[in-house]
Amino acid sequence: MTGAEGTKESMRLENSKNIDISVIMPVYNSGNYLEQSLSSLTGQTLENIEIICIDDGSTDSSAEILGRFSKKDKRIKVLSRNHTGAGGARNAGLFEASGEYVIFLDSDDFFDMTLLEKIAAKGKKAQADALLFGAKRYDDRTGETVDAPRYLWRKLIPEQEVFSRKDMDGKLFGLTTPPPWTKAFRKSFIIEQNILFQELPNSNDVRFVLTALAAAERIAVIQEDLVYYRVFREGSLQNRKDEAPLCFLEAYRAAYDELNRRGLYAEVEKGFCDMVLSGCVYNLNTVYSEKARWSIMRALCSEKFTDMGLLNHPAEYYDMPEYYYRIAGLPFAVQVKDEGERRKAGKENTDGIGKSSVSSHIKVSVIVAVYNMQRYLAECIDSILSQTLKELEVLCIDDGSSDQSLGLLQDYAKKDQRVRVYHQENAGLSAVRNRGLSLAAGEYIYFIDSDDMLASEGLEQLYRESMKMKLDILYFNGEAFYENQVLESSHPEFKDYYMRKGGYPKQCPGQEMLIRMRRTGEYRANTGMQFFRREFLKKHGHYFQPGIYHEDNDFTFIAMLTAERTGYTEGVYLRRRIREGSIMTARTSFAHSYGYFRSFLNMLSFISQQDFPEELTGVLYDSLRGVLDNAKSRYNELPEEERYAYLGLEGTEQTLFRLFIEEGAAAYANMKRAYREKSEINQILQRTYAEKSEINRKLQITYKEKYDRGLKIKRLEQELEAIRGSETYRLARVIGFPVRVFRKIIRKVRKSW
Repeated sequence: MTGAEGTKESMRLENSKNIDISVIMPVYNSGNYLEQSLSSLTGQTLENIEIICIDDGSTDSSAEILGRFSKKDKRIKVLSRNHTGAGGARNAGLFEASGEYVIFLDSDDFFDMTLLEKIAAKGKKAQADALLFGAKRYDDRTGETVDAPRYLWRKLIPEQEVFSRKDMDGKLFGLTTPPPWTKAFRKSFIIEQNILFQELPNSNDVRFVLTALAAAERIAVIQEDLVYYRVFREGSLQNRKDEAPLCFLEAYRAAYDELNRRGLYAEVEKGFCDMVLSGCVYNLNTVYSEKARWSIMRALCSEKFTDMGLLNHPAEYYDMPEYYYRIAGLPFAVQVKDEGERRKAGKENTDGIGKSSVSSHIKVSVIVAVYNMQRYLAECIDSILSQTLKELEVLCIDDGSSDQSLGLLQDYAKKDQRVRVYHQENAGLSAVRNRGLSLAAGEYIYFIDSDDMLASEGLEQLYRESMKMKLDILYFNGEAFYENQVLESSHPEFKDYYMRKGGYPKQCPGQEMLIRMRRTGEYRANTGMQFFRREFLKKHGHYFQPGIYHEDNDFTFIAMLTAERTGYTEGVYLRRRIREGSIMTARTSFAHSYGYFRSFLNMLSFISQQDFPEELTGVLYDSLRGVLDNAKSRYNELPEEERYAYLGLEGTEQTLFRLFIEEGAAAYANMKRAYREKSEINQILQRTYAEKSEINRKLQITYKEKYDRGLKIKRLEQELEAIRGSETYRLARVIGFPVRVFRKIIRKVRKSW
């Protein structure tokens, strides 16, 4: 502030003793609402006020309305300026203000007629630096007024009439929201603290309000709703946020820096964290365009936001843990978004190494998907090249490996002309298999993962059986082997998973095979246990969904439903490796849930376009339900913040994920918890019944023992009675009489001594 400005300001502070409150109101194209707003101010019960209206370059009727009102009421001062935004307009009004207190109001709102009187009375009584009060929301579409308790969170108001940040245990900012129209400030306090509004298109009030509240040593509250905040009106700043969606983040960052500069942040950190997270969620929910939403999401993952440390506390630290989880989950959403865009934009390197087999007739095309499998690749390729069936081609597609896998494949291609090697940017297993299908020339197709192996006679037996029965698909078995004992202990579910025990036809329609395998619980989606006729796949346009895990689920399901001739052999040809870090054993991620979700949608879309016989109804339901339940269960296994990765999905896909998975997962989890609790109750009841049974058993033993003792006593009493009635007993009584008398005499003599 210059010397001239300081002198001018000193004069205004001196004059402020004569005016109770200065109302500062920026005006920009609010002609439709301005008259109501001004009328509610000129009609205030407190007369000793000034109303400073700053016309910020309005192009509607606002200037005319201001001129008309200022002529009628000399308390209204009109300042005109080029349009720069509400922040600059408020600063201009602040420098013109003469009141003891200043309040910043919006020109599209209206106000309780006692607003200013109550501020003046409370301010003088409490000698407050800042005053807080409540507001209601006024719906411009319906004319309805709705309570808005968050504008003044009464639950946090301290018992004492005057308080400060020091009395709030870090929760000061939880009392209110950033907009200034539910606050009033002593002007001398604002000037002394040198607090000004930022000149931003929106959110220009955040730094001002938070700094002023944190710096105030005396804060008082009016526990009434005195402002009517107009919502859902066209042209408001809130409705134009998409034009500058990151202003609110710039404002929060400026407030954070200012609070730290003043040494106040530690005392208000809790409330600041809660307010910022709430503001972030609010802005994400209220922007209209996807472009603006993604600008916000990416900014929230940037260092400028993260280095404030707002997410460095445990979830229970925050008033709204769900806001913490949502913002903490945004990096997962961005990852999902970027991965999708990367795969869409990815280009294949179509240069292949190796030539087609010299054989004019290729019986089997083996498609090998390779991604960083250097450790296991040789075992896989060797198991294929050593097949007893020689008329084959091996299509090895490297999916952007960063290890030595590609070089290893190139060495095999130089040694064996049946091996053809292709390289592409990483696009996922589905893209690799689809590319392999487009390149394949064999009568039959076999897909193998590059860490698995195939029995040496496998392809020959599968080809012979398929040709004999003229099959579209031939199903066979596999055996799992574990990389180590730890895996065997932690994943016992795979031990016998790939070995079917039921008997299935050598040839039947695919729909019948589906019914049979579902009924025995031995339906397996793994394509490594299937042998496909290439013309069948080509005719029906079967392909793998790009960019997902668990891509076998919908592929196998749809192929089985469309196959006219399927068969089964008990042969065990696949050796399935269970290893660390595979899709099946790795930590559950969002990609697992999403893969099952996409498979479910594809399966649902397919059956909805077909007519199936009634006997398939239950099987179709069970198949879809199983995949959907897998999606939900994987989603429930995720850390809370990672569940928000679905925000990286686009449009309808995000909507469907929320409908089927996010909301369904909660119900699914509740159902599982209810079943678990029911099971626990049943176990308790069973233990209780067992204990009761044991008690009854012991009681029966006790009753029997009592009964036996009773019989024994009765028998002894009968024997005694018989003795007493005998001649011998009576004779003994007569003979013993003198002895008994003599004993009594001796006892009496002894007592007399």
